[in-house]
Amino acid sequence: MRLEDLVIVLLGESGDEGVRGRTRVQKLMYFLCRRLGIQGRFAPYYYGPYSEHVARAVDSLVERGLVEVEVKPFPSDGPFEGKLYRYTLTKPGNEMLVEIKNQQATEHAVRALRKLLQGDPSTRALAVASKLHVLLPPGGRATVDSLRKKARSFGWSIDPPDLKEGADFLISRDFVKPV
Repeated sequence: MRLEDLVIVLLGESGDEGVRGRTRVQKLMYFLCRRLGIQGRFAPYYYGPYSEHVARAVDSLVERGLVEVEVKPFPSDGPFEGKLYRYTLTKPGNEMLVEIKNQQATEHAVRALRKLLQGDPSTRALAVASKLHVLLPPGGRATVDSLRKKARSFGWSIDPPDLKEGADFLISRDFVKPV
């Protein structure tokens, strides 16, 4: 399945409100690709793994009129300009979604997305969970101290409450087993 097709399925499964935020799109795509065994190229970035390929797929869908992006300013305390991006499927995008579902075996992707979206996890939880997932060694077992130390090597700081929320997300979505 192509990344563009996965983005369309993601937006289709996200309901009429679409997906709010570029970070949220990136994190959901990260977990979806991992769940489906798709080796997308994600690199450590400010809010966790980021893929230029996913960003280009979204931009391509917007350029082709399959996805609409709404940008709203919002106050920001951080180093970045405060903008909130909301991505939704257009009418042609919804038609493409039907076509994708008819032409491809998307049931596994849809089930995976529904599990990821269960309980409507916050973007912050997704960002922390994706960082933790990147930091975990093969086998998925690590101490809190080793995760914090490795996180600092990427320039990430993860507070204990966020660590718990991220770990709970990974456990509840079967990315790791509880200790």
